[in-house]
Order: sequence, then C-alpha cells, then structure tokens
Amino acid sequence: MSKAIPKECMALLKEASEMFSETGCVPGIDGEAVPAVTIVPDAKEYISETIDDPEAIYDPEIWDTSGFALVLSWLAQKWLRKCHKLAPRGTKNPEQYLTKEQQKACLDSAAAELVREITQQRPLN
Repeated sequence: MSKAIPKECMALLKEASEMFSETGCVPGIDGEAVPAVTIVPDAKEYISETIDDPEAIYDPEIWDTSGFALVLSWLAQKWLRKCHKLAPRGTKNPEQYLTKEQQKACLDSAAAELVREITQQRPLN
C-alpha cells in the first residue's frame, strides 16, 4: 500500500509523525502545530460521512494537510480493526456485513480509544 503513496506525501506524513512524537502536535491547515487530539473529531466526521455516502467529497484543503491525513490514517486503522472483530471471520470487507449503525458504533469506539492514546502519549512540557 505504501508504494501507491507518492514519496512527497510519505515525507510529509513522516514529518507530521515526527512532530507528533516530539510535541503531541501535528501540522494544521495553515502549517502551524495543533494538538493531534483536536483533529480526531474532524477525522471521525469524515469517516462517518463516507459510511453514509461512500462517494462523499471532502474539502481538499483539509484533506491535503499532513496532520489531518496522519490522524485520519490512525483512526481508520482502529475503526477497521473494530469492524473486522464484528464481521464474520475471514471477511475482507466488513462493511458488506455490518449495518451503518454498527460501523458508526465501531467508529465511536475507535475515536474514543485514539483520543485516550494521543492524550497518554503527549509529552509533558
């Protein structure tokens, strides 16, 4: 999967990840550092919209922000793991077997877990 991501994007995601490791922040829309935890609700909203409408369009100005992409990636991974636990064993596409309500319940749980993890990993200043 990482081979499909352009090198420039990978470099930006790596930079955002390093910023998070050092400060608990990621680059925001304007490039300024923002606490990663503040991006979780926007990432959750994006995934929720795609559950309702898989062809939903999102503002590229926000989507192209490396901090948003990083947090969205973290949340999507957690969400998919939770969905896989509810779907029949060996299922590659759990959304085929889960209702939208079940998918959103997994998303709520994943977002809460991500907020806890981010909060616990933030460096003390």
